[in-house]
Amino acid sequence: MGDSTSIAAGADRAEDRRRDLRGAISAAAVDLVIERGLDAVTVDEIARAANVSRRTFFNYFPSKAAACIPDTPPAGRDAVREFLTDRSVSTMTALSRLMWHQVSNARRQSRAFDRFHDMWRREASVRTQVYEILACNEKELAALVARREGREPDSVEAATVAAASIAILRIAVERWRTDEPGSLLEYRIRESFDAIRGSVTEPTDVA
Repeated sequence: MGDSTSIAAGADRAEDRRRDLRGAISAAAVDLVIERGLDAVTVDEIARAANVSRRTFFNYFPSKAAACIPDTPPAGRDAVREFLTDRSVSTMTALSRLMWHQVSNARRQSRAFDRFHDMWRREASVRTQVYEILACNEKELAALVARREGREPDSVEAATVAAASIAILRIAVERWRTDEPGSLLEYRIRESFDAIRGSVTEPTDVA
């Protein structure tokens, strides 16, 4: 039992180191790109600023544009558990809360999160990367929706809800990008989901 505990603790420390290194590379990329623009910055310069090798850089990121995007970790076990079990609210409301928690978690853990807002407003290639990441998250979201609703992971219902949620999130992210000065992305997410709920309320019968 002691050995298994030590192994788990070692794995946690290793994961923390990987997260810290990934964050250091991302922070260096954001700093350089804010200062000089993405096209004027090289991968080698980012690696030197983060005190890592070029090879290490590519172990964590496929491109300098990808390195500019702060890591967004999962919402956390408690938030996921709440999403899966809280039946007092609709699935869309639960999704809104889950995304709120995820973004708040990312803001706490990433040194580059708020500075990222100022940079990506003027870097089109970074915006493309952001939307690709959102698209990749859609399948994971569909699996969570399916678990909450007791459906098959590839069900049309789960896939549709996930796709709609990612579209709503994309609107929130785009509105956040164009804010001057930047607002909290969490509030833009809540605003966008509230707009959907407000526009699809059932009409009352007229006697």
